Amino acid sequence: MSELRKLTFGYLGLLALLALTVGSSFVALGGFNVALNLAIAAAKAILIAMLFMHLTGTLPRLAVAAAGLWLVILFGLTLIGR
Repeated sequence: MSELRKLTFGYLGLLALLALTVGSSFVALGGFNVALNLAIAAAKAILIAMLFMHLTGTLPRLAVAAAGLWLVILFGLTLIGR
């Protein structure tokens, strides 16, 4: 697949996720609305990381997983201290 086609699909995907975010603000879902918007934001972040940061190989995924694990450890230790 050509680079322009990948970027076009990425752009359309980001626009669809933006439409979902805007649409979810008009629907009263209670506490589920926050969880839905965080899931949409995570999907946007993954899409951007895969397309623009080229995190499709094995080694970059391992580095991102290690950074995520380290972040979870730091947040966990911060919450334990309270």
